[in-house]
Amino acid sequence: MKKMFYTIKEISDLLGENESTLRFWEGEFKGLRPRRSGGGKRLYSDADIELLEKIKYLLRERKFSIEGAREHMSGKTEELDLIGRLEEVKRVLE
Repeated sequence: MKKMFYTIKEISDLLGENESTLRFWEGEFKGLRPRRSGGGKRLYSDADIELLEKIKYLLRERKFSIEGAREHMSGKTEELDLIGRLEEVKRVLE
């Protein structure tokens, strides 16, 4: 069953990134603002996960700097959308 929100630990495991890296990215990318629970825990939505995947792709695969990734994402290029769709197709086929 699909969840509405995921914890930082779940996202860290999913993406293979440290929790501290995810928290750092929150400060660097203003579009990334997970909800907070009553106890202050971060709760990530599907949209947050999609954004994190794009950030990871730009930083790790394309080797963009933080600033370069921010600039690239502000342009909302079709390339990222296409890559995201192709990756989804790949996941389904696997």
